[in-house]
Amino acid sequence: MRRMVCCLYFKAYRLFVKPCSNGDLTEKRNLSIGEEKFLDIDPGVFDNEMVKLADGDVTKGTYTGTQAALTHAYARIERSYETYFDALQIEPTLPRYIEKDLKKELYQWSDYPTNRDGTPAQYPPHLQTIPRADQVSQTDLFNRLGLANTLLMIAKLVPDTWYGKTADWGISILQRAFNGSPMDGTIKQIEEYNRSHRKSPTDIEEGKNIGLLPDWFTDRRFADQSFTGTNPTSITVVPEALLNEFIAAAKQGGYDKWATILPTIDPATLYVQDARNIRRSLGVDENEILFNKEPKSDDSWGCAAVTLFQLHPTGELHPIAICTDYKGDSLATSVTIFNKRMLPTDSSEGEEHDWPWRYAKTCAQVTDFLRHEVSVHLTQAHLVEEALIVATHRTVPMEHIIYRLLSPHWFKTLSLNAAARATLVPQIIKDIVGVKPDNLYQYVRSEFESFDYVGRYVPNDLASRGFPNTAEGLAEPQYRNYAYAKNMLSMWYCIRRYVKSMLLTYYTETTADAVISKCEIIKAWYTEVQTAAHIKTFPTITTLDQLIDAVTMSIHIAAPFHSAVNYLQNFYQVFVIAKPPCLCSPPPTTLDQLKGYKEADLVKALPIGRQRQWLLAAQIPWLLSYKVCTFLCLFENMTLTHRDRFPRSAVSSPLRSRSGGHANTPRPLRRRREGSIPYMVMDPDNTAVSILI
Repeated sequence: MRRMVCCLYFKAYRLFVKPCSNGDLTEKRNLSIGEEKFLDIDPGVFDNEMVKLADGDVTKGTYTGTQAALTHAYARIERSYETYFDALQIEPTLPRYIEKDLKKELYQWSDYPTNRDGTPAQYPPHLQTIPRADQVSQTDLFNRLGLANTLLMIAKLVPDTWYGKTADWGISILQRAFNGSPMDGTIKQIEEYNRSHRKSPTDIEEGKNIGLLPDWFTDRRFADQSFTGTNPTSITVVPEALLNEFIAAAKQGGYDKWATILPTIDPATLYVQDARNIRRSLGVDENEILFNKEPKSDDSWGCAAVTLFQLHPTGELHPIAICTDYKGDSLATSVTIFNKRMLPTDSSEGEEHDWPWRYAKTCAQVTDFLRHEVSVHLTQAHLVEEALIVATHRTVPMEHIIYRLLSPHWFKTLSLNAAARATLVPQIIKDIVGVKPDNLYQYVRSEFESFDYVGRYVPNDLASRGFPNTAEGLAEPQYRNYAYAKNMLSMWYCIRRYVKSMLLTYYTETTADAVISKCEIIKAWYTEVQTAAHIKTFPTITTLDQLIDAVTMSIHIAAPFHSAVNYLQNFYQVFVIAKPPCLCSPPPTTLDQLKGYKEADLVKALPIGRQRQWLLAAQIPWLLSYKVCTFLCLFENMTLTHRDRFPRSAVSSPLRSRSGGHANTPRPLRRRREGSIPYMVMDPDNTAVSILI
């Protein structure tokens, strides 16, 4: 549905990529940015090309032609899984009532934690998508739809070699780097290329990206992302032991000013993006070099960066120090660099050419790419929600209030997730990050198993990370820029009020606790989630308040949380050097080595000239950042659900009061620092009702 709407919207700008005489896809030339609004491929051409690829892969192609093919292919893969789930009545186009016993047959769990052959399961518990040997009819349908081919389709479309103006541009820069030619100005060239080769405006930022800002590389833009970027969910107050490590690192590295000042700063104002445990979650030794080399990719390195920030009374978050790759059990065995700028008000004149510090910030972004895409976005949103969906289908009748409340927030999620498991992770993500595939899947499992369902309720989560969990607390000046926290807390209570009002159409408030504590359906539900779904922290529900919170959390994950960690990917990641998926050269092993870095060293660490890696890194955020149609937004769903029992104003009023009307910037954001990027991901008209992108 989403793809059809988008194609119709951009119909006037569609471009067709024609095949050369040798069958390759040509690049559309001599088009200005104003002309090249949207890129797609003719369906007939695509069909012919795919038939020709039955026994081989694309060996040579252009950047824009490959973009078109990937976009078209992924849309078809999604539609194929939608068709499959429609035919099986898992996500039917024409819904019908299904008895709970039959639903248990339809919604079967995947094997976990091990497959039937004893090997580790790649993903946490999810809907069994690929039919088992005894499921003859499903296997026949699966094969007729060609879904087995989706496991290879994306990989087949990405060429081994490239030609065209984009390839020539990237290769020329790479050759300069490795031929020892001067690299001064290379980053400027990339900025200029970005300005003249923007992608189509299909997201809430209308095609803009951070690279269009003249100060995209500064401390301010770097720090802002911890409050309003793709991952504003993991910044936390610094633990005392880690703060002591930073103080020791300042002394060890000769940063005398920081060594003197750090112990005097109120520790409650010091925050950290803490990736110390990534190696443990990946299942590797604490000193192991994070490295990967896939058959069609180049050498890639990962890192576990740790960044220390200070939150100033005026609301500015300022980076103090960055450990580029935390190894062993302390900063003493790692490389830690401190910021030359002590305060956010210090001059910014030297930031552009402070290459060691810019390299360290790049390491932090590489780390956050992995944390965001694999842990926060894939696991904590998509996979946790899918486990809840399957468990609910298997235990809760369709007429029950829990099912009626939650089911609108499952629209297309199962088919979308199935497509992602078949394509995005095994054919794209594993090829562009600096960790081995087995460790990548171990990371997914580890993050899923450590997910704290109750602990991640928004008020609990904010408090555990050292932030106020009340509107009054977040109204203090120092939190004025943490728009994610303000909006998410407001949204949590809006959803919670809605959930409570709906549940009270089913229960009487004075007797609800007694009824719920004895309800076999609710008991079966939470038991299924805790055991078969392996979300062990899901609450044992015996009261109305516990039920309200559990249902609110499920809607929260599917709608505002997923929207927050999904929508801004194109803005922050399509300009690949701002948030690369890996390092393309080994990270420094000593502080002296890092201090000697120049622009050429940063360029060598970026996927410049790696056409395949650059394209995949840029294509993912663009594919996943489509703005949803109005009828699929949270606001419309909550105002129309049960409209026969409640007036529209009962639900719409609290949502509208958040934003002061659809078109306006949310009120808390108007007090943010001048020049701040508008944070609109949780505007009620932007927040998707379900995980459908």
